Amino acid sequence: MPVTLITGPHQSGKSRRLWELLRAQAPGSVVLVRPQAGLPHDLVRQVHAWGGAGLLPPVWSFADLVERVAAASGSEVRVFSGGLAAHVLRAWAVDHLRGPWHGLARYRATGRELAELCRRLDDHGITAADLALAERTLRERGEVALVAALGDAWAAYTHLTAVARARGAALPGARLRRLAEAGAAPAVATIAFDDFQAFSPAELALLRGLATQRTLLITAVEDHRLGVEASLADRLRAALPEADEERLRVIAPASPHQPGVRAFLGAVLEEGRPLAAETALAVDRYRYRDPLHAGRAIAAWLRRAGVAPAQALVVVRVADAEALALADALIAAEVPVNGRFQVPFLGTTAGGTLAAVVAWCREPCWRTFLQACERLGSAQPAPMRLADLLGPWSRLTVADGLLRLTRLTSEETCEGWGWSEPERQERPWLRATIAWLQDWQARLQVEGTWWQRLSTLSTSLDLGDGGSGVLRSLAELTALHPISPEDCDELLAAARVEVVRAHGPGAVELTDAIRGRTWPRPVVFIHDLEHGRWPVLSLGGALLPQEERQTLTATFGRDLYDEAARAAGELGAFLAVVARASERVVLGIPCGEREPCPWLGTICDQLDWDLEALRADAGGEAIPGAPLGAGDAQGAHERALWAVAPTRPDFTFRVPPLAPAALGLKASSLSLLFGDAFAVVCDRLCLQAPLTNHELMEEGNELHRHLAEVAVQPPAAWKDVLDRRLGEWVAQAPDDLTRAERGRFSRRIAQVMLDEAAVAAASNSRAAEVRVSVPLAVPGHPPLQLRGQIDRLDTLPGGGVRLVDYKRGAIGSQSAALKAGTDGQLLGYLLGARAAGWPTAGAYYLSLRSGGRAGWGDIPTPGGRSASKAGADLATLDGLAATLGQAIADFLTA
Repeated sequence: MPVTLITGPHQSGKSRRLWELLRAQAPGSVVLVRPQAGLPHDLVRQVHAWGGAGLLPPVWSFADLVERVAAASGSEVRVFSGGLAAHVLRAWAVDHLRGPWHGLARYRATGRELAELCRRLDDHGITAADLALAERTLRERGEVALVAALGDAWAAYTHLTAVARARGAALPGARLRRLAEAGAAPAVATIAFDDFQAFSPAELALLRGLATQRTLLITAVEDHRLGVEASLADRLRAALPEADEERLRVIAPASPHQPGVRAFLGAVLEEGRPLAAETALAVDRYRYRDPLHAGRAIAAWLRRAGVAPAQALVVVRVADAEALALADALIAAEVPVNGRFQVPFLGTTAGGTLAAVVAWCREPCWRTFLQACERLGSAQPAPMRLADLLGPWSRLTVADGLLRLTRLTSEETCEGWGWSEPERQERPWLRATIAWLQDWQARLQVEGTWWQRLSTLSTSLDLGDGGSGVLRSLAELTALHPISPEDCDELLAAARVEVVRAHGPGAVELTDAIRGRTWPRPVVFIHDLEHGRWPVLSLGGALLPQEERQTLTATFGRDLYDEAARAAGELGAFLAVVARASERVVLGIPCGEREPCPWLGTICDQLDWDLEALRADAGGEAIPGAPLGAGDAQGAHERALWAVAPTRPDFTFRVPPLAPAALGLKASSLSLLFGDAFAVVCDRLCLQAPLTNHELMEEGNELHRHLAEVAVQPPAAWKDVLDRRLGEWVAQAPDDLTRAERGRFSRRIAQVMLDEAAVAAASNSRAAEVRVSVPLAVPGHPPLQLRGQIDRLDTLPGGGVRLVDYKRGAIGSQSAALKAGTDGQLLGYLLGARAAGWPTAGAYYLSLRSGGRAGWGDIPTPGGRSASKAGADLATLDGLAATLGQAIADFLTA
């Protein structure tokens, strides 16, 4: 099949040419693959500007493409992740490292570094024959220690592949090569690749395999500054020698860049090349000492230059906690920000709570008990400060600590430590605190190993893990090998959670060097030019120093760590960020103890900037016009400068007056009235049907029918019925890809429903697909009667009922709506149950994908899977019903 490479420097029009070829393909016959799934809004607007309105192809990430190829080949081999590999090798290394690495075997980082080396051996397809030849060459050179280290690495690689094979998995490189050899491909005629900076050897092997089955279109940067045979274009030419190539030699004439930026982009990083005067005018700078200072400096520059936030892009090396601090500093300076940041999980409330419980499970003593109680009891804290109770007793058992506290209620002192209150005889504060602690002691008292205690408490206390996946990862690790407390420490330290800052279309975009390459903006700020390389920190470790890596490179004839391609990818990312600017590039100058990278030094030399003088004079830079908050002075002219015109049309719609019954509402659509009344209008005008995936809806209805058959069976029989019913559902899939997707999903459903069986077992009887009539009082109108269908209704021993509604996906939106009091579906079901005379104990949504639960009243949480820590209060039912009725009345008169 033909392969076309589209090469050229940044902003040469490669993506535009690719989209011209994509638009020429028949609809449904092409797919676009990008490093991340989805098309940014800026790129969608750009594509429409290039070729007008029209259908756009589906967009996959590279990981999506791999899974589609695996589904087409029928392969069920899973990826053996880096985390699992590090866990396996950490335990293996202690007893099996024999060479010079033996002294490092017990260090936690050793397993991680060894796993990374094994991954690279796998990625490059190193075989036993390659290793034997390399060892012979190294011995001849006298590199005996390196030969022993390489033997250890191969033994670790052999052990890792054996463990992976036993679990039906494979290392990433081996899996990609296996898929390439299978000759399978997704069911599209053309696959296009755009915005990639590098491909690994195994990924190139997969591309070669796809090239024999499908038409490939690939864009690649061609720039002599990226290095000979290191750039992506050179590597693609070597991997796909039969490919046709379209070369775009220069920056596209239609690019939006001003002459100064075009000249700067063409010359950046070429030492000794002088820059013209107009080029220097396109480059500016700001100086900073820390993220807070940087936020004020960027805000001041924007005001001085008269640039609205929506016209600027701030690019950082990585969107981490420091980048979040920069975003918050900009917000404090009254600059709206859009961005997504990965921050340490341990810095969050959920992370601190989980860490405190882990410490209690590992070392149960008075100190860790008080720390865990303080975190867990934050909603209803102790009557007195727990830190005051620590005293000299930190290493005591909990029983001893409580015993000594109890003695203080009747005596003045205990073990030389006393407690006084205004009411000295009764000491009510101390007595109430002791009762509070005794309650938590009973809740935290579990038996078993530290991991078993943590597993039990995470279920009984509904800890969750704040979206970090720490508990889930620990459960995966323990299936391979007994986990140690160090595993938990490492996962907690490495876990990240996402924090979002979203201020709408008029805000400055703050992103990292990879995700920021979309639509060019007038001004691009490049921040955090530190640490030697950008955007990635250089690799380092104890196992293989740089000189030994160079020796292995010469011996194998290839660089296992692929420094050339890695450096080319980093430089390519830097050039791509520079190319985002259409009018001006603004560089951040790190001051004080921060060390700038060589690239910044090169650029400063070209611009005749004295970098050392700039770094030394950070305190002398005035930052006018960057207020710290609403109380700071800001003139009318500055406020006018920041008034950004809206980019979206503002419109209203009116609904013809109707009786409530004419709205055609269902109980399942009541949430629309709270969240999106316009969707009700679309439904009224029959505009909803073209936007609905009927195939997906029917698939969901079919799945619900199977689960209804399960619900009415005794919970003890659910496993057998689930196996049969879900097997039928998978077998009824219309094609192989859907069948594979249903197969993966059915395993999740089975696990969730088996957890749910423990909940259902506590009920006297169960019913499925129960129809109810929902009465709603609408002010100024006759009562409105709606109909609804409850997925499952459990009759409890006390005579009450519990309502359950299944959801195929995540229930984050439902959970948020419940907390905000804007969820109407369960509200309607509860009103219908009350009208039918059923005393209701609770109602909740159940995610069939994750097992998360959110709802009203008491929510059972088997396995600790709950999206909300407490259900909405049933006492608010009448108030929300009145609010809903008023919303319908307001909607009818809008």
